[in-house]
Amino acid sequence: MKLAIQRAALLKPLQMISGVVEKRQTMPILANVLLKVKEGKVYLTATDLEIELIGTASIEDVADFRPITVSARKLLDICRTLPEDSLLQLVQEQDHMVLRSGRSRFLLTTLPADEFPSIEEGVFTSEFTLNEGKFKKLLSKIYFAMGQQDVRYYLNGALFDINPGVMNCVATDGHRLAWSSVSDINIQSTGAKVILPRKSVLELIRLLDVTDELITVSVGDNHFRVQTADFVFTSKLINAQYPDYTKLIPKQIENTAITCREALKQALTRASILSSEKFRGIRLQLNSDTLRILANNPEQEEAEEMMQMDYKGNQTEIGFNAAYLLDVVSALASEDIRWSFNDPNGGVLFESIEKDDSLYVVMPMRF
Repeated sequence: MKLAIQRAALLKPLQMISGVVEKRQTMPILANVLLKVKEGKVYLTATDLEIELIGTASIEDVADFRPITVSARKLLDICRTLPEDSLLQLVQEQDHMVLRSGRSRFLLTTLPADEFPSIEEGVFTSEFTLNEGKFKKLLSKIYFAMGQQDVRYYLNGALFDINPGVMNCVATDGHRLAWSSVSDINIQSTGAKVILPRKSVLELIRLLDVTDELITVSVGDNHFRVQTADFVFTSKLINAQYPDYTKLIPKQIENTAITCREALKQALTRASILSSEKFRGIRLQLNSDTLRILANNPEQEEAEEMMQMDYKGNQTEIGFNAAYLLDVVSALASEDIRWSFNDPNGGVLFESIEKDDSLYVVMPMRF
């Protein structure tokens, strides 16, 4: 009833699953990781009842090792602090697990494996493969616009609008909208529209690598699964109707402006220093060739930035939350960006002047 494994082999999946383990558990066993041995590998499972994450590691030797659960944090901390080339021996002794490495010995309390909760196996109606790096980029382009503890709970996540050959990903908190798309994916089914919770999106961004490896995505009515060579990630979905995001994207544009992305980012960063800490409001004055950025705060401090721009439209002033603008400008990758809007009270569309797979809408502030 023991197994032997290299420290590095065990540490990687332990670090991987650590983000799913809840810090404040309603059930003590949710602080544990489930260890199972199958076909020469050990499978490590963590869950918070909404997300289930399974990592794998190759083992050196095994002798009748039964499934057990042990504290995920303590096991991770022990592995992290042991020498890099350590060989670990995990031995089961009744309701404890002994971990030995060299002259070190640790006795850890275990809980029964049959009490460890698992996400019920759902039926997946859509399955496809895509590039791992592309999927990470897709999520990284929109995650910041998701709601946080919004009473409209369907905004506390990201919409996946899946169609044959293309997948759109959308996030909005009511103040801004982020849209990104990935194409050239092999979707056999008719598609789906599902909402993945905020924590699940953030975990996937952390887990995925920028590689050309193919991953498998499976979508059902209640579950969303991502499978790579290193892990299997399963999340429950938000069961709700997402608003029609296309209505938030300005149509029949009357005013357009083009600015250097990096210059705008630097100017916004400087001006926002003297904006109100509570509202982060700044004012942008646009005319034919100049953008004037103004900020002030209750301490009667002021900031003013001037920069060149190419603007076609009526001279106007628009107020924004500086943090929202900086998120958008940072997400766009082109050298120049285009703004488009109809009037100062409506949403402003931000996009690359080159062909891109992302666009953003930011709602103005009123001072």
